[in-house]
Amino acid sequence: MKTGKITWSASNNSTFLNGSRTAKSIRDAVRQGRAYLRGELMGEGEISIYEDGEIVRCDECSIFTGYKWQVRVF
Repeated sequence: MKTGKITWSASNNSTFLNGSRTAKSIRDAVRQGRAYLRGELMGEGEISIYEDGEIVRCDECSIFTGYKWQVRVF
């Protein structure tokens, strides 16, 4: 049974968010994660979004993506 608990985490090659943070929705997690990546991770890295502990989406902006957002949905 899904409870719909949304969490997210972010990292890049030099640092990572210790643990995970909660969000009200997947859209809210994307917004929070991208703001964290821009502000704390020097604009480069990957955001992992989870629903009930299962990964549902990864957003990446890095040299590997040409510094454009690449989204993978699982």
